[in-house]
Order: sequence, then C-alpha cells, then structure tokens
Amino acid sequence: MSSSDKKLKSAMSVWQFFLFITIVYAVGLFITHRTTVFETIFWSGYQLQALNDQGTWVDSNRMKIGDNEKIQNIRFTIHIDDSEKWKQPISLMIGGPFSAEIFWDGENIGNKGSAGNTINEETIGPIDFSSFVPPRLLQPGIHLIELRLSTQHLLMSDSSILHYVWLTPYRKDGQRDLRYYVAPLLILSGLILLSIQSLRIGRSAGNIMHTGLGGYGLFIIVVLLAEVSRAIINYPYHYHELRSVVGWLGLMAAGLTLIYTCYKVIDAKFAKIPLVLGALISLINNYLPTNGEDLQLAKSFILLVLAPSLIFAVLSLKKRIGYLSTLPIFCIASVVSIESSIGLFLDSFLFIGSLILIGGAWGWSYVDTKNQAGAQNADDELQQFTIKDAGQEKVIRVSECYALKGEGNYTLVMLLDGSTYLHQNGLGAIMNTGPANFVRVHKSFAVNLNVVRTLKSAPGSKYWLEMTNQEKIPVSRYRVAELRGLLKRSK
Repeated sequence: MSSSDKKLKSAMSVWQFFLFITIVYAVGLFITHRTTVFETIFWSGYQLQALNDQGTWVDSNRMKIGDNEKIQNIRFTIHIDDSEKWKQPISLMIGGPFSAEIFWDGENIGNKGSAGNTINEETIGPIDFSSFVPPRLLQPGIHLIELRLSTQHLLMSDSSILHYVWLTPYRKDGQRDLRYYVAPLLILSGLILLSIQSLRIGRSAGNIMHTGLGGYGLFIIVVLLAEVSRAIINYPYHYHELRSVVGWLGLMAAGLTLIYTCYKVIDAKFAKIPLVLGALISLINNYLPTNGEDLQLAKSFILLVLAPSLIFAVLSLKKRIGYLSTLPIFCIASVVSIESSIGLFLDSFLFIGSLILIGGAWGWSYVDTKNQAGAQNADDELQQFTIKDAGQEKVIRVSECYALKGEGNYTLVMLLDGSTYLHQNGLGAIMNTGPANFVRVHKSFAVNLNVVRTLKSAPGSKYWLEMTNQEKIPVSRYRVAELRGLLKRSK
C-alpha cells in the first residue's frame, strides 16, 4: 500500500480532528497545572503587613508590593510546628527585582544586596536569593520575617516586585535549579524543530499558514529563552527589566504574527477590520493600569488571539473550515489556563499550547475535508478569472487554464491553448478565492488537477507534474503526499 493510500485510509473527519485537538489541549492544561514540578516548599508567603507613611503596619499581600522610591518595610507571620521538616537545614528564599535586608524575629539573617534611600546608597542584589536560617531560630511557635527593601535601580515601574518568599530545604544560593526546567527545555527543542520546519514548508510550498505559524513559533521561542534564562544566570535584579522587555516583545510579536497570518489567509471582507482592531486594542491594553505585570501581559496576548479566533468561529458557522478554525480552541484553553493560574500560563501552558498549535497544522493534512458537509461546495468555487488589462476586462474560464504561476505581486494565467495572461492579483490572493480544481503545488505554482497526467520524481527529492498538454510543473516535496491523495480522489 502506498503512503498516499495509507493516508486516505487513515484520514479523519474534520470534527474528529477538532475533538482530537480539544483533547490534546485538555491534556496540556492538566500537565501544566497539575503536574508542574516545583521546588520543595515548606512555607510560601502571600499575606503580609506593610509599614505605611504613618508608621502603622497595615494588611496587604505580596501582589501589591510594587516599586517605591523610598525604603519599604514588610513582614510576614509564620507558625512553626514541631514536625521533622523544621529540624533539617532551612533556607529562606526570596526573589524579585529589588535589594533587601532580611530579618528573622529582629535578627539579620542575610542581605540581598542592601536597601538604600538613593541609588548610591543601594547595593544591587541578585534577582533570586537564598539565606540560611539558623536552627536556633526555628523553634516551634509564631515568628516574624521582616524585609527592608528598595528598588532604586529599576528604570521602569513594576507594580509587583515581590515574586516569592519561601522556606525550603537548604540551598547554597538562590539560583533556580535547572532540573525544574527540563520540561520547558524539551518544549523549547520541539518548538525550534517545528518552527524551522514550518518555515521551510511555507517557503518551499508557498503555504502562508505554515510560514505564519513558523514565524509565530520563533517569537514564542524568544519568550521561552527569556524565561529559562533565570535558571542559567542569577543576574543582578535590574537586568530583570531587560528579560521582561525581551519577553514582552516576543509575546507581542507572536500575537501580531498570528493576526497577520490570519489577515493574509482570510479572504472574507468582514474579517480585515476586526483583525486590525484586535491588534490595536491589545497594544493599547499595555498602557492601561492593571493588577500586576503578568496579568497585563496575559490579557494582551489573549486580546491578540481573540480577534482571529472569533473570525474563524464565524467562518466555521458559515461552513468555511480550515486548520486555523482550531484557533478558538487554543484561545479558550489559554483563558482557562489564565483563570487557573496566570503564572503557570506564562511559564508553562503558553509554550505547550503553542507547540500544539504549530504541530497540529501537520496533522491537518490527514483530514478529509472534501467529503465534509462543512467543506466549500462546488457551487461556491471560482469558475472564471476576470483579468483587467488596459482598462478592459477579459473573462477566462478556470477550466481553460492548466496552471497559475506567481510573478511577484501578479500571477501568470497559463491556458491550455498555449497563451498566457497576467492577472492583477498575486498567486496567494487568487488561491484564496478557491478556483475550481486548482491546488497549490509549489511556492510559485498552482495547477488544475483535471489537467494533470502524472506525478513524476527523480533522485534528490525532485518532483514535477506532467500535464495533458505536455507541460511540466515543479512540485515542492512538502506537497507530494497531499498531492498524491488529491490526484487519487480526482480520478
């Protein structure tokens, strides 16, 4: 049995594929939110008290401690019992873009740099810090952990600088353990391979969707590299701004690439304006006040994905279905992830979800779209080309053409009688109109399946189509498997 025959026998229906993708996203959500490997944490500080300008301790929480030109004093209350875990060496770990002096029941137990009222007075501390807690201070009872912190070297406002305060088994330093990033590193490898391959497919076969998803993946890789960098280098806290900027640029570029890809793929006139508005609203969102930098970043990304998701949902209702019709599933899964935990979305699910989004495009070639009720009807297919030349219009029946050749922003319409005409639109734009029986076989060519005599090959992965009029059309090796199946169906 040939590879194309196997592909046809194993083809899924559109809805089977959508169900499969939904299940894969659900598994991704479970993995990122239920099985993510964390540090062994005996205690994590969230609720705290902050010293206000009147010298009074007031209730607050970790997410409300932002940068401040003055020294800030905060304290946590912790109850230690007589369990065995407190009898082993313990570290107090704190992380975030600030310098701090650390006190346990009034006794200084470590300095993350040193706090200061001015830039010159402050010593810059590392982004992550570990301080040994002497065993004599770990007696059962109520204890106070106080931090005296400052952010004099931050250049940009940060509304939530206190990333974490933990008590853990003893760690020599605060640098995050690389073994907790095994999963992200594996995902990074997968993203690199899939993204590069998608770009190659898009460039060779003239597939805008694959090119766009490949570009999207490369920008997500930038975000993931910025995230993993904290495990490789325990950099001074003010460098965290550079990491945040790189991550923000990567995430915004990924979302905008997705919107641009949809803009190029969709030929529906109603879709163009919502896509542009979606991009503008997302960018504006970055300048609106919100509770936390992570929330703002997550909201901006969702707004970027939301516009194309809504458009493809509408197109699906109109029975115009393609692979990007799965975007609403990705968007819903991302929203669920954010609602469960913004941190886990930005640290984990965003990358797994992107891996699924890019990888799923390859699976789409195994979906039988021709026999679906939701596939484009033959009556809706373009039956004639209208070519404008010197102020006049010439109408040519699609069935009279054997191939279309991209010529920059124009397209050469090649007729069976040997004549050619230059169409005013590009090849991609013409193929988006759905010319009857035409299929893209190369970045520069599309052919009429009814005029194909045979598919031939030569050593070195070289393929071409021999047409009934003896003409030869090159075929991208990335289109061969799909083309064999289409030829078998057409016959």
